[in-house]
Amino acid sequence: MEQATALVQHGAGKFEFENFDLPVLGEGDVLVRVEANGLCASDVEAYEGLDRDWDERPRILGHEIAGTIQDMGPATVNRRGLAVGDRVCVNPFVSCGICRSCLIGDLSGCTGHVERLRYGMVPTSVSPSLWGGYSTHAFVPRNGILYKVPPEVDALDATLWQPIAGGYEWAIAQGGLRVGDRLLVLGPGQRGLGAVLAARHAGAGKIVVTGLTKDRFKLDVALRLGADAVIDVESEDFVARCMELSDGEGFDVVLDTTPHAVTPINESVAALRRGGTIMVIGVKLRTLDGFPIDQFLYKRGTLKAVPGSTDRSYRLALDLVANNPKALSELRTHVFGFDRLGTALDVLKGQVAGENAINVVVTPNFTP
Repeated sequence: MEQATALVQHGAGKFEFENFDLPVLGEGDVLVRVEANGLCASDVEAYEGLDRDWDERPRILGHEIAGTIQDMGPATVNRRGLAVGDRVCVNPFVSCGICRSCLIGDLSGCTGHVERLRYGMVPTSVSPSLWGGYSTHAFVPRNGILYKVPPEVDALDATLWQPIAGGYEWAIAQGGLRVGDRLLVLGPGQRGLGAVLAARHAGAGKIVVTGLTKDRFKLDVALRLGADAVIDVESEDFVARCMELSDGEGFDVVLDTTPHAVTPINESVAALRRGGTIMVIGVKLRTLDGFPIDQFLYKRGTLKAVPGSTDRSYRLALDLVANNPKALSELRTHVFGFDRLGTALDVLKGQVAGENAINVVVTPNFTP
């Protein structure tokens, strides 16, 4: 009987390869042969055991899954148009569809399952165990959402749908960016750069991206992807430069993608237009000390935090991925087998000299 091989987490930085029987599929169930899994900052926190939801039960990490359909149970209405052999991306959340959160459209906040079904977080004790992307196979139950990938898009490029979907969700759907508005992106990682692509596609009037001196490579990519200007916050006066670039008015939407740092949020208030919105999506693992609340109050600002994306943003992102191969080549920088996960995360964190990482992908292969 064929089995899946998965990299299972047993503790902070402690992983073992294990085999699992492939499940018997019920109505609407799908078995995906994983081809690639994108990495993001939350994978770093999970690898180190710092994510808030983990109770230390063994699990398979990985939530940015692209692969091909290997097997399907009896088809249901939501599986129409899908067939064995199709390349798909997997929505990271499996929602019940009937709890209060689901009924108001907050699928990532679903409370209708005994275990929260978010890929990369579900314990292997929850049948059939295959709930993560660091595996040869992933199980998608009847109410899991799959997105068919156009045949001209390979699996490695398909993983970029996640950060680009975030750009649509955070800057536009939640941030309220309109045609002609100014967007300030704090952080030039893959999610910040994904927001540049999404905002340019949506008709933003001006896009500015900030970063550190060591981020010069990423800032240059931001300019090639459509940003109008970039700011090195270590060598330039952040507020003065922001006001110069916004004609003294400030930015309509500020999108903070920086992991752990709170200074960018605090300083961005001075660069916010009156009535503007600050979107926070970078996990901080700390409190927001020093926030200039009075300045924010008198600017009549809005502060929103929205982890995850909606179905509409995922679909828009996949369309952009299919039609922008040049942009994808700028973003995708590294590929590692899942036996080199630690190295892949070090590269993503910028801890490997000489490596300029943006989008790092893990595949279910062993390094020769």
